[in-house]
Amino acid sequence: MPKAFLRIENCQPERCDRGICQARKHCPVKAIFQEEPHEVPFLSAGMCNGCAKCIEACPLKAISLN
Repeated sequence: MPKAFLRIENCQPERCDRGICQARKHCPVKAIFQEEPHEVPFLSAGMCNGCAKCIEACPLKAISLN
């Protein structure tokens, strides 16, 4: 099953609403963590179910499936 992959170089959380990762808000299994607003999130591939909702939600296309 494909898993999501976060391209850190493309992630700009300051461009998300109030610095909160939009992809994190849409992940149904909570595989994306962001400790503080405006910080780059961490994506746990082990928790990812491959639904791609995070990909649709990310305005910068910083997430892809591998």
